[in-house]
Amino acid sequence: MKVRRSAPFLVLALLLAAVPLRAQTAEEVLARHAKAVDPEGKVGSIEGMKMTATFEIPSMGMSATMVAVQRRPNQSAVLIGIPGIGEMRQGFDGTNAWASDPMQGPRLMTGPEASSMSDGADFRGLTRAADLFSASEVVGEVEVDGQKCIRIKHTWKSGRVSTDCYSTATWLVIESIAKQQGPQGEMEAVSRFSDFKPVNGIVMAHKTTMAMMNMQQVITITSVEFGPQPESAVAVPAEVQALIKKP
Repeated sequence: MKVRRSAPFLVLALLLAAVPLRAQTAEEVLARHAKAVDPEGKVGSIEGMKMTATFEIPSMGMSATMVAVQRRPNQSAVLIGIPGIGEMRQGFDGTNAWASDPMQGPRLMTGPEASSMSDGADFRGLTRAADLFSASEVVGEVEVDGQKCIRIKHTWKSGRVSTDCYSTATWLVIESIAKQQGPQGEMEAVSRFSDFKPVNGIVMAHKTTMAMMNMQQVITITSVEFGPQPESAVAVPAEVQALIKKP
């Protein structure tokens, strides 16, 4: 015998079906993200990392090699070798963010540029550890490259502000919007992350596409090695050391 639903019950069922799932809090999204990136809890034991990649600016037809090294607790160095131009280097020694290249020479970074370097040198950034931020706030849900994601505005303890988009399918960060320092001053940069692959159990984006001032930069990782890195790999070059004020 079939039981027929009365009209009021049918209306109630339709209303319930239309109600969206409970909104995720920033804390819940960060917890899901950390689990997606580091399901086995390995990030806390990383002593060092070496990454090789290609660095491209398609509009200029430019392609370069890139080597990035991180060393616990919070030291990093990046070297980009550009044919016909020379080496562009930058890093963070735990206190000072620096850069040296044939066009601008050696210099110490300040503002958002320095904050980005210090944040990037911390391995906790791989999982967006909550204690890196002084505040995190959900600011909406959007679609990026066909993926639904939750946008969270992070105020980093370094003072930097970024708006990161966490995919609701994978809980990985697929976009980050932040201020960057450029030749014409501070400007907005939009970074898209893709080609996620696990490396020793840690899920990492192997392709980053950054758009700033109508120019696109593409970084494609070719290898990642986890393990202790020598102090010499993150050493501050002599020309930069000369700029650092001694206490």
